[in-house]
Amino acid sequence: MMMKKAMLAACALALALPVCAAGEEESAAQALLPEGISISVDVTEASGSHLELPSAVLEAAQTAENAGADAAGEQMTALNALIRERLGVDEAMQVSQRAGAQIKQTARVYDDGKLASIALLWEGTQAGGLDGCSVRALSLDLATGGEIGFDALFDDPEAAVSRMEAIIDEEIVGGLSDYMEYADLLPMPRDCFSFDESGLTVYYPEERYRYFGGKSGAVHFAWFEIAQWIGEESPVYALSRAQAADEHALIDQLSEGRFPGVMGAAAVGDRLGDVLGKLTLLCDPDYTDSAKVYLFEEPQLRGFAVEIPKYAETAEVDTPVSAIRCARISMYGLETGTSLREDVLALLGEPSAFRNYDSGDAADAMLEPGESLFYKVGDVVLEAHLDALGVLSCMILHDTMPEGLY
Repeated sequence: MMMKKAMLAACALALALPVCAAGEEESAAQALLPEGISISVDVTEASGSHLELPSAVLEAAQTAENAGADAAGEQMTALNALIRERLGVDEAMQVSQRAGAQIKQTARVYDDGKLASIALLWEGTQAGGLDGCSVRALSLDLATGGEIGFDALFDDPEAAVSRMEAIIDEEIVGGLSDYMEYADLLPMPRDCFSFDESGLTVYYPEERYRYFGGKSGAVHFAWFEIAQWIGEESPVYALSRAQAADEHALIDQLSEGRFPGVMGAAAVGDRLGDVLGKLTLLCDPDYTDSAKVYLFEEPQLRGFAVEIPKYAETAEVDTPVSAIRCARISMYGLETGTSLREDVLALLGEPSAFRNYDSGDAADAMLEPGESLFYKVGDVVLEAHLDALGVLSCMILHDTMPEGLY
């Protein structure tokens, strides 16, 4: 269990904005807004600072009703006032103009035309004048112009938070270095969060949680980890639903040598140096009996790692990735922590090979004691690892069938 923990270790009160006038103007505006307003990001480079500035923009009106277009314009203006206030857009511009100030501000935006969620990472000179890192976030219902608060995501917010804090305690806190000065993760904050297709990310102030590289910390929860508490009335209900079981889609995806979605950050065969160039290492590499294992800082990659052979003949950065493991994923009917052995067999059929892991073997492989099923998928091999109870615990894509299993 400790090895699994090591493997896994890697904002808002509701605010109603002004709405359109009653009657036809309101109907016209409500019909327009989901397709008429989107979030744009402008980039400003000045005096050594890089600023990414999000704003609401009005697309071409889909109605000939001037009243509806005017109402949409008013809504856009109100949205921009909220964005500037909550995300500190004007404040960042002012700080960047101070003598000696250097800011790197990066926007991460999810926008599906109905919902928008924005996280703004601010590194460098902070508003108080000292260097640091902070995140501000805002989620919006583009149809109404209203802010989406944390509690609005869940049928039972307290139960959802309890589950999320249990995940933090079990899978993250136990793997944090004792030398980390800023690692106060519990209780979990609710006032700064964002969401996208992959799940929900909660951001911490840097005085509570900070990575070794200096960025303020965050925890990402895949939708399948918290979907139980997201009901049909939630604005993120559709986002949180799992993909239907689909053997052909699963095989097609894995044949590419990568997992889907955010877990597709690297593929089997990628040059390690290229992977390290776009992702941030969480810590020094770990080791199995045959491989070096690299974990990453990006919160959405909790449970994700890449491997290279332990005794590669090439320079480390030039060595191709030999395996990718994922201990936290839901894809086409397979879900870690939920799917059983019979579910794997029903979807993928009989495996090409088996391997049992006792406690010693499992520790050597950074896995839990249990059993692995191996499947040849195109030019790669999928290892579906089950814990001692037969629950899917981890999935690994290998470049070749592991030794002894030919």
